[in-house]
Amino acid sequence: MQRELLTVLQDKTGRVYRYWYNDIPYVTVVAAVDTRQWLVMFAYDGVMESAFVVERPERYLSKPGFEWIGSLNEVDNEL
Repeated sequence: MQRELLTVLQDKTGRVYRYWYNDIPYVTVVAAVDTRQWLVMFAYDGVMESAFVVERPERYLSKPGFEWIGSLNEVDNEL
């Protein structure tokens, strides 16, 4: 799983979302690894909360709580 996590976090085309749960924001990055879409979620303190393959990312990410931020490249350029 380490290879998949690094691939997601290094993919500049990865999609970045903010996920809200109980008024707490989490950074979420979704990117392709081989033929599968991986979702990696972090707390704002940098601790990884979750990582898993998401079968239908467009459907999953349209759920309440997810807020589109931009591509990883766009977000990285803002820092």
